[in-house]
Amino acid sequence: MTGPILVLKVAANTLKYYVFDIETKDPLAHGRVRGIGKPDAGEIWHETASPQIHLSDQNIPDIEAALTIALRMIADQGIQLTSLQAVTHRIIHGADRYSKAKFVDDEVIKTITELTPLAPAHNPAALAGIRAAEKCLPGVPQVAVFDTAFFAKLPAAVAKYALPRELSDRLHLRKFGFHGPTHRYVAERVSLLTGRHELKQIIVYLGRWSSISAVDSGHPIEVSTGFTPIEGLPMRTASGSIDPGIHRYVMEQTGMSIAEFDRLLQEESGILGLTGLPTMTEVWAAADAGDERAQLAIGICVHRIVSSIAAFHVVLGGAQAISFTGTAGEQDHRLRKAVCDRLACLGVELNEAINEKTHSTVRSRIISTTHSTIPVFVIQQREAFAIAHETAILLGWKHPIAAAAD
Repeated sequence: MTGPILVLKVAANTLKYYVFDIETKDPLAHGRVRGIGKPDAGEIWHETASPQIHLSDQNIPDIEAALTIALRMIADQGIQLTSLQAVTHRIIHGADRYSKAKFVDDEVIKTITELTPLAPAHNPAALAGIRAAEKCLPGVPQVAVFDTAFFAKLPAAVAKYALPRELSDRLHLRKFGFHGPTHRYVAERVSLLTGRHELKQIIVYLGRWSSISAVDSGHPIEVSTGFTPIEGLPMRTASGSIDPGIHRYVMEQTGMSIAEFDRLLQEESGILGLTGLPTMTEVWAAADAGDERAQLAIGICVHRIVSSIAAFHVVLGGAQAISFTGTAGEQDHRLRKAVCDRLACLGVELNEAINEKTHSTVRSRIISTTHSTIPVFVIQQREAFAIAHETAILLGWKHPIAAAAD
């Protein structure tokens, strides 16, 4: 029996919720609650009502209160809460403990708790979401989908850092990889579109957070993110990889604390730190106007993306597909062109007219020419659906990716 799945993404002060019928393309209901725990500062958006609902200046003391509001909005839209087949929680960190979705039980809760030091801002919020769902939806199965699960079985030579083994084992120091549901979903979509399961592909996820993965026949063999999501590409506000020696030097020279430097890396660096501008749209406009900082930021981003793709191409022994996804990956046709122009040496050739259709309603499209040695795709991210999809597999339903076809 199939039916609706409720997907929850919980952060310290925010709840995002989605209800999916796995056979359909779009959520039956979705919305978000912000300002949780801030007296009279809460805001609610229920985006699938007609008209959309927006409430401000609300008192939402905790996650349970936020979920209660969300469930009321869902029910008011005509969706029977008794029809929910599962409540699925996005869990940022499962380390290398899980390689697929798991039903929430005492062992899973214990693991999420134990891994809190690896994700102190996220795992406790997820646990609060699980406790809230237990109270608000008793008897409905709960499922955990881990951001790290897709990369849990990376080859040891890829996952391990060159650090003392005892220290690495004791403190779980390894490459975990992040944004797993999206990378898994895109890999399966491209395999479906090409009709090839044994496909060597590179997935380029560009957004507020960014990552690149190399996937061979559905199995990841490399990823740019590491022990934390900061490793790898520069992002909207995060630095990406830097020389570890910078940490000590900056803290000694400025008196910054570890927490202050960590905030610098995550919230004050990347595109924002290089340009002072919060979005790529503004960066492109500034670059067009001759702003050298904006031009440099674009150059850095393109260089790092191209370098990662080239390295992963070799790791794969020759990529057979490249896909762009994420907000910037889907919408920034100029960034895609700048990257693909640098990949001409690999035989990549864009169909520029198709590439420039930034706001295409098509969920998946090929943007390379028929002469391109490596086909290039744009795949709509659909993270919440990807999480629901993993839940459907766990529930034993038929493979649902095909249901999301264009």
